[in-house]
Amino acid sequence: MLLGKYMVNRKVLIYCAIFALTCAWLMPTCLAVDKRGAEEALADAEGALASAYGAVAEAESVGANVTELLSKLSLAGDLLAEANNTYRLGDYDGAYSYATNCSDTVEGIANQALNMKLEAEEIHGERLFFTAALSSTGLSALFVASLFGWRFSKKKYVKRVLEMKPEVRED
Repeated sequence: MLLGKYMVNRKVLIYCAIFALTCAWLMPTCLAVDKRGAEEALADAEGALASAYGAVAEAESVGANVTELLSKLSLAGDLLAEANNTYRLGDYDGAYSYATNCSDTVEGIANQALNMKLEAEEIHGERLFFTAALSSTGLSALFVASLFGWRFSKKKYVKRVLEMKPEVRED
């Protein structure tokens, strides 16, 4: 009976060893990224980076301060370049890793750029309204002042003309 107990433990030990060796042999192939997976990750990262650049360019065109976003885009561009380099070297795991890091870096930039664009447009609208209101007020004041000035000038001119004495000459 004692021998049977050790045999069961020995069988379990052998099965565990075989299982561990099989896992160690299959693990790199299960976790490795193939060429197609790396290509898809690169394409996704390039698309995300391009859309983020477009959103930041739109925000900058309306006057938003996008310097922080541009620095993030620069970092993401560096990551994408490194992903392309490692892909060309055949390191698909590294390319996938760099591409996903690029996508993660770019993830919220488009939304931030859109918010900055909306804020800049709102500020521009407020500034435009203030300028229009100030110009309208100034033009109205100028119009009223010119009416009073014309009345004053007209009265003064008429008074001067009436005070003139005609001279009679003999020829």
